[in-house]
Amino acid sequence: MTMIDGKPYSKFDLHVHTAETSKCGIVAAADLVTAYKTAGYDGFTITDHLHEGYISLQNCRDDWQECITRYLFGYQEAKRLGDEIGFTVALGIELRFPESESDYLLYGVDEAFLRANPYLHRTDHASFFQKYGDQILIMQAHPFRNNDTVYFDCLHGLEVVNCNPRHKSRNELALRLAQAHLNLYRTCGSDAHQVEDEARAAVLFEGKIRDSFDIRNGILRRQTRLWCPEQADLIAQSESF
Repeated sequence: MTMIDGKPYSKFDLHVHTAETSKCGIVAAADLVTAYKTAGYDGFTITDHLHEGYISLQNCRDDWQECITRYLFGYQEAKRLGDEIGFTVALGIELRFPESESDYLLYGVDEAFLRANPYLHRTDHASFFQKYGDQILIMQAHPFRNNDTVYFDCLHGLEVVNCNPRHKSRNELALRLAQAHLNLYRTCGSDAHQVEDEARAAVLFEGKIRDSFDIRNGILRRQTRLWCPEQADLIAQSESF
């Protein structure tokens, strides 16, 4: 736990990918856990990619349960070690809908949700939000990296600071958008795929975080602070409004 103004905070990275599941990731789940534990984090959220491209690579298009078994492998490998060494591994999703290349980080999910809602990545933005918006926190990842479209009525907030060093995420535009829409929740993340990406950002939560539902609730209660030393000026701006 990290003490700030006399209060204990849990230090979490909310945007991490495993080599086992995200084909763009090259760091094994267990190595991520060890690295983040060593860096002083209390936990992280595995947000492996879930979209039609991933499903096609798994050769499991007609068997959703098998797709999810394979999809969860990276998360489960991380959680296995995390449970052994006292490091919290939460489940998230980086989801892409069929009508755009935009990515969305989902919190407040578990294995049961994934298994009970087959092929949710084939749902359009509006239908997904209408069906799940009161259950799941939906945050648009790096909203200006690829000139993505922002559907204000289909999300809860924005990843205003993405600290991946290899991408031009144009975080200043995401922050400007959040300033213009104060109802939107704000997060940041390392977007870790490689060793050089690890432990670059965190969201600090008041109190202890146990799982993805605690992450969702902490953000909704605005009981968070953002942390990314390389983007300290933007973080300071975010906390000023």
